Amino acid sequence: MSNTIKNITATIIFEGSALNRDEKIGGNILSIKKLNVNGEVKSFISKVALRHYLFSTLMKNDEGIWKETKVTGQGQVVQFDITEEDILTSAELDAFGYMYTISGEASVIRKAPVGITKAISISPYSQDYAFYANHDLIKRGKEQGLALNPNPYNKEEHTSMYKYTITIDSNIFGKDRWLVNSEPEFDNNEFLVIKLGSEAKKLRVNEVENHGEKKYYKTDNGKVHYNEIANNVFEVIFELNEELKKKRILSILEAIRNGFYAQSSGEVNTIIPLFMIASGVKIPSPIFHPYIDVQRDVSGLKVIGIEDALNNSWINSQHVFLFDSQRLPVSIINQKITRNWDDFLRDVGLID
Repeated sequence: MSNTIKNITATIIFEGSALNRDEKIGGNILSIKKLNVNGEVKSFISKVALRHYLFSTLMKNDEGIWKETKVTGQGQVVQFDITEEDILTSAELDAFGYMYTISGEASVIRKAPVGITKAISISPYSQDYAFYANHDLIKRGKEQGLALNPNPYNKEEHTSMYKYTITIDSNIFGKDRWLVNSEPEFDNNEFLVIKLGSEAKKLRVNEVENHGEKKYYKTDNGKVHYNEIANNVFEVIFELNEELKKKRILSILEAIRNGFYAQSSGEVNTIIPLFMIASGVKIPSPIFHPYIDVQRDVSGLKVIGIEDALNNSWINSQHVFLFDSQRLPVSIINQKITRNWDDFLRDVGLID
């Protein structure tokens, strides 16, 4: 599959508040996730939480692309059911990867093309707590004649700016590779049957294309082909059509640019960029992440590290997209910088 889309990285700064709760302390204190960064205690939002917020946003925006993938259970293990879904039918599997275990055989594993870092707070955690109790429900119960008492609890709280990075590996986005121990069969000129241990995947085929000795089995969203790479070991390749691949990547970038739908402990939150820098890159590495930071001077808050970030030779774009805001203004002048979103999308090969 020829790939005209560049790898992409984007680093974002947003303001949030206690977005990722941890386990309880002492029975009634709701903690937040924290780690030590250069001698300072900072709160963070895990990659798993950010992935959840991003996927929730994509499903709400939908556009007929995003839905929850079916799951299956093996004992205590819950996993995506690739006998029912694959990257051609599921944008979730395509973007975020999976592992499917097969009894007695090697697992089928897909590395996530969308890489996400932790979101770590810019400012240190200052041991903030807040006291809460369910007074309203107690009041209603007492008005109904019930003998109730409040159930007080504490929450660790931290409001800060946070920084995170997302990368997109366009070389593996829209492409998947399975290794199976038996040759797929074309059943009744309608289904390509791929055996996964004791299970089997039946892939509905619309058309078969012959390219020399290789056959391509075309489906609604792409095509599948296979070949024997060792004695009774077959490589099965799934390839998404280019148009749908672009739509999926565009919807991810639009969600990042406009902000995620996020709730934690019943509180709506704001993973909405105050600053964003994005570029096409040769290697899908978070190249801007270690340089970008926020500092305070006499004029207020400012973003630092942009010039350093722009010197990285992995940058593969004529237009590095930069978004700032009144809260985090950037006055940098550099010929690589564009404020035009469409110029950036055009440069990375997502629009004409």
